[in-house]
Amino acid sequence: MGLCSPVLALPSAKKRFAAFLSVLSLWLLADKALAAPDLQTILTNISNIIVPLTAMVLIISYAAGIWMIIRALILLKNVGNISTSHQAQPGEMGKPLMLLIVGAVLCYLPTSTDALTNSLFSTGASIFGNGSINYQNLGTGATLLNYYPGGDTFGQQWQALANTLVLYIQFIGLLAMIKGWFILSHAAGQGAQQDAIAKGFTHVIGGIIAMNFVQAMNVLYNTIFGA
Repeated sequence: MGLCSPVLALPSAKKRFAAFLSVLSLWLLADKALAAPDLQTILTNISNIIVPLTAMVLIISYAAGIWMIIRALILLKNVGNISTSHQAQPGEMGKPLMLLIVGAVLCYLPTSTDALTNSLFSTGASIFGNGSINYQNLGTGATLLNYYPGGDTFGQQWQALANTLVLYIQFIGLLAMIKGWFILSHAAGQGAQQDAIAKGFTHVIGGIIAMNFVQAMNVLYNTIFGA
C-alpha cells in the first residue's frame, strides 16, 4: 500500500511530539528561559493564606457550635415532652448532652484549645493570644535545626523551609482537632457511630500534638537522649 493508514500514523506522530517536547524542555532548562519558583518559594507563598484560613475556620466552628447548642435544646425539649407521656428511653439524653458539650467547646475553641495544650504540655503559649493568630507562639521549625551554623546560608535556607513545614503541620493539627469534636458530636444517642468516641479523641489529642509539634519533638528528644 502506498499510503499509511491514519491509525498507524498516530503513534509515530505522538512519538515525534513527545520528542519535540523533550528537546524544548531541555533547551528551556539549559538556557534558563523559564524562571520557575523553587519548592521553598511555593510553600512560603501558600503559607501566607494559613492565617486567613484559620480565621475562617474559627468562624465556621463558632457557627457550628451555636447550631449544635440550638439543636441540643430542641432535642431536650422533645425529650421533656415525651417523658410527660411515658418513661424516657435509656440514651435519649445522651445526644443532646453531647451536642451541648461539643457546641460549647466549638464556641469557645481558642479557650478549649489552650486548656488542652496547657494540660498536655504545661505551657501557657497560645496561637490565639492578644486578639491575633500567630502560630509561632507554639514554636518554629528553626528551633529544631540548632545543629546548623547561625550564619551559614544553607542553614538559613533550611530554617525558613522548616518554619514553613511546621506551620503546615500546626494548621493541619487544628483541622484534625476540630474534626475530632465533630466526630464526638455523633458519639451518643440513637444512630451513634461505632468507635466514634475513640476516633474523636484520637483526632483531638493528635491535633493538639500536631499544633504543638515543636514541644512534642523536644519532649521526645529529651525522653530518648536526656535533657
